[in-house]
Amino acid sequence: MSALAKTQSRANPELTLLQTRDRSARGEPSNGTVTLGLRFPLGSSDRNRATVASAGADQTEAEVALVLERERLQADQRSAQAGLAAARAVLDAATERARLALETRGFFDKAFRLGETDLPTRLRVELEAGQAQRELARARIDLSLAIATLRQRLGLLPE
Repeated sequence: MSALAKTQSRANPELTLLQTRDRSARGEPSNGTVTLGLRFPLGSSDRNRATVASAGADQTEAEVALVLERERLQADQRSAQAGLAAARAVLDAATERARLALETRGFFDKAFRLGETDLPTRLRVELEAGQAQRELARARIDLSLAIATLRQRLGLLPE
């Protein structure tokens, strides 16, 4: 066997299978045993040092990647929380605008029936009230989206 072949066989785990048979006295059955052995080379050769150094570098790289991923997840969570706060503020403003638009529409409707305002003004007020209602509906949808985004960033299942 060449030196290379010996090195390669030492670097790989070895499996050993032995069978033994004990002789017994006359008239007694003989006993047999089977032994199974597995040997892993754990030497401190240069090859193993390089493997350990490579594993250490991989570990350091994985630890850095873990820190970066945690920071990214925390930033995503903060961003989602800020988005939720903004969506709530928009919803509050849209709710107030819709309330005021409905109140204004009621006043102009009464004024139109009394003949104190013209049709174009009444139609403009109706249009503004309709737009306010659409903006309110959109703000509710955006709030639901912001809540879903935050839950996703926190790793929670959808409701």
